[in-house]
Amino acid sequence: MQLKALLLDLDGTLVDTAPDMVSTLNRVLERHGEAKVGFLDAAKLVSNGAKALLDFGFPSQLSESVSKQFIQEFLSDYAEHVCDQSTVYDGMLEVIETCLDNSIRWGVVTNKPLELSRSLLDGLGLMSTCSILLGGDSLPVKKPDPAPLLHCCMVLNLAASECLYVGDHERDIMAGNSAGMDTAFALWGYINKEQNPDDWDANYLINQPGGLLDLINEKLSN
Repeated sequence: MQLKALLLDLDGTLVDTAPDMVSTLNRVLERHGEAKVGFLDAAKLVSNGAKALLDFGFPSQLSESVSKQFIQEFLSDYAEHVCDQSTVYDGMLEVIETCLDNSIRWGVVTNKPLELSRSLLDGLGLMSTCSILLGGDSLPVKKPDPAPLLHCCMVLNLAASECLYVGDHERDIMAGNSAGMDTAFALWGYINKEQNPDDWDANYLINQPGGLLDLINEKLSN
């Protein structure tokens, strides 16, 4: 069936948010007298959100109440720096332009909180052409549940088979497959060495955004 919508995960797929996320973590750590973390190790955890970064940064296990307090501190700090250093991955703007030129709508389905996601896309100048944005708090459930992707289909009035979902985490592929969409795994994202994307049943494994552009052009020619 003809491709009519490209849906993207945000962190590690559309935007490299690791510089700002890790910087926020290090500011929180510094305020609490802890050593800063190395960028490369922490960056691999960005797709798992604030709690995963905080668990990595603090040497002892946090109690639930302290963890919630630190998460709020992290999110408040991050909200002020959401687009300081974050950048769209090289080649993704060309992907979006190709979609727009060919009447393919594009949107973002992320587990990142909605307002932070909107601020980030606004700061990068992408909200004006984004057809739909769902954050992790937009619905009662989030990925790997397929509901956010199916909600997009309903809003855009499209069949799941007319959509391609691209992400850099196993939960993205699980959600897309369960929704009945074609799925593509973004190998340029935040992947731990323990993870094996070959096992996740994505329809496509793509090394670079240029490969995603090739895939879209191939679908357009069919």
